[in-house]
Amino acid sequence: MLSEIIADIHTAMRQASGRFEPYPETRYHKHREYLTYGLSAPEFRRILKLHESRIESLNLTDRLKLARQALEKHIGELGHTAIWIISSSVAELTREDLVIIEQFPAEFRSWSHVDHFCGNVMQPLLQKFPQVILKILDGWTRSPIRWKRRGSVVVFTRSVARSGEFTDITLEYCERLIWDSEDIVRKGVGWALKDTMKSDRPRIIDYIKNLRRRGVSSTITLYAIRDVKGAERAEIMKIRKGKDDEG
Repeated sequence: MLSEIIADIHTAMRQASGRFEPYPETRYHKHREYLTYGLSAPEFRRILKLHESRIESLNLTDRLKLARQALEKHIGELGHTAIWIISSSVAELTREDLVIIEQFPAEFRSWSHVDHFCGNVMQPLLQKFPQVILKILDGWTRSPIRWKRRGSVVVFTRSVARSGEFTDITLEYCERLIWDSEDIVRKGVGWALKDTMKSDRPRIIDYIKNLRRRGVSSTITLYAIRDVKGAERAEIMKIRKGKDDEG
């Protein structure tokens, strides 16, 4: 039954795209591992809506199995389908289910999967099970899987960042990743800093200045100061490694 649902959704995606096989998207993805049918967001949502009642009729265990099967296809839209299934089940998830949830990012093939998962699954779970989720994220900062490393800081964006509740832990995790070799991880660090600035601007500005003095990748610092304008931005930009603020 579960395989039939996945097969039907997959067939609908093929028909909507006019493609029998997905193609590697390289405009926004450095590697060729993100395979997609190129569906528009409205078309993708239309397909999900067609199968929504079948998915909702499943019990939680089967929904998680279905999500896993969708992820393992390693096709962009099916990955997002899996995350949508999980996000619609967040209210039912128990502490024991987090062992399964924690494994999902290993099957991701895009930063867009990470961001979707963090915003719609991990952020609500952080509010529901803060200590357990923080322990998971702590492990993700050291993971060999770049999707997990990005996710460990992307969780601390948007409303979570604005709350100011996790500023200390955000800075701790960002610090662990400032020398990461992966562009998508560095951008995740910059995003977390940019959003956290909304709850503690002086502290984050000082930290960004410190990063520039230390010669950290401009991918991080420029992303972090996207919303900083005028003289304040100019002051940050003139800082160079090994020089003071007037250097």
